[in-house]
Amino acid sequence: MAETEAAIQRLYETEFAVLVRHASYITGNRDIAEELVQEAFIRLMTKPPREQARVGAWLRTVVNNLALDYVRRVKVEERVTERVSTIEHGPSVEEVTMTEMDRMRVQESLKLLASRDQKALILRHSGYSYREIAERLGCPTEQVGVILIRALKKLKRIYFGETDSGQVRGVQA
Repeated sequence: MAETEAAIQRLYETEFAVLVRHASYITGNRDIAEELVQEAFIRLMTKPPREQARVGAWLRTVVNNLALDYVRRVKVEERVTERVSTIEHGPSVEEVTMTEMDRMRVQESLKLLASRDQKALILRHSGYSYREIAERLGCPTEQVGVILIRALKKLKRIYFGETDSGQVRGVQA
């Protein structure tokens, strides 16, 4: 038994630093790597491999597996924490209400635009290309950009209640 302990001690002295470096590379944390290598040596003493001639390879495999298990466990914990955080910090009732009110205000503002401007903005927001918008509007593709810019400016003016002079309705300068 003393002979086995002496062999493990020699192996520990010669392999520990190399195994820690390898585990550090995988985990990104030297302290964790040292713990994992120590765990591997504990396993070596409590449940040694059948083939004593291949103890070094067995030890490297155990350290590698422990490090990979650690990384997987950390990633799972991060995903769970992220999900819980998202659930706990979801939008408040006020945020949801304000978003809904903004959406309704945009829809009302959109209704006040000319039909072509409405259609152009809706098509662009829906992901249509300039060519597809031009086909639907019956105009040259080169005009679509100008139509969209002007329609968006009109929509913003209506949304923010600005007059043609640039002032907000109800506010005196």
